[in-house]
Amino acid sequence: MRKTLLTVTVNGNEIAFVKDQGHYFIHWGEQGKPRAVKKITTPTGRKPSQNSAHKQFLEAVKATKILKFSRL
Repeated sequence: MRKTLLTVTVNGNEIAFVKDQGHYFIHWGEQGKPRAVKKITTPTGRKPSQNSAHKQFLEAVKATKILKFSRL
């Protein structure tokens, strides 16, 4: 079951921290538009702990202060 844990909007960019079937994902893109999805993994490709996944989400939030998503 897909569960959105946290959603943040920065400069018109929307970032969501999602848990689905035991894995963590970052959904991001323009606010209210379809999003890109990134599965959060460790450097070796394994499922991270909740704390590690949360840290990666916070890094993505910091990055969106610089990035601007727009449709091509």
